[in-house]
Amino acid sequence: MNIQAQKRKKVRLLLLKNKHYCLVKNFSRLVSKQVSKHHGAVEICDRCLNHFPNKKALEKHEENCQNHDAIRIVLPKKDTILEFKNHKHSMRVPIVVYADFESFTKPIDSCQPDADRRFTKAYQKLEPSGFCFYIVCDGKKSRPVLYTKQTEGEKVAEIFVKMLRDEVDQVWSSEARVDLDRRKDKF
Repeated sequence: MNIQAQKRKKVRLLLLKNKHYCLVKNFSRLVSKQVSKHHGAVEICDRCLNHFPNKKALEKHEENCQNHDAIRIVLPKKDTILEFKNHKHSMRVPIVVYADFESFTKPIDSCQPDADRRFTKAYQKLEPSGFCFYIVCDGKKSRPVLYTKQTEGEKVAEIFVKMLRDEVDQVWSSEARVDLDRRKDKF
């Protein structure tokens, strides 16, 4: 961010239904309950409106956010629910991982596609910038694991695999111990 942009004072205004504007002194206080269940202040990116638990996380995000086109998160319309109904076809598993990657799209320069080998032209690639996951083992949810890329050269996918492996080992070993204790109690 250049020095002139930093020196500019931000003024946030809220447009009310009656066509009047209201000064927003604390944007975090205004939107924090809508974006997070965290009881306290959250940091909001002015550019993409993503929220972060602290100033340091926001500053790391802003370094990458300013280098990419602005985006807008579009959520499904209210009361539209996609739901799994055939529970009789599901299998019970001891451990489930729920994960989400965040990525930036970067343009790639490529030659013309070979019509004999492929029909699509690659014009951009996804570069992972962070992830979040949590594990459910026997109905118990682990703490979420959140990671944001620190430097340009980091291999986020490899870090994800290592952190996931460590977390699964930890959850699995603690659940295995609990299971062994339950078996001992039966005898």
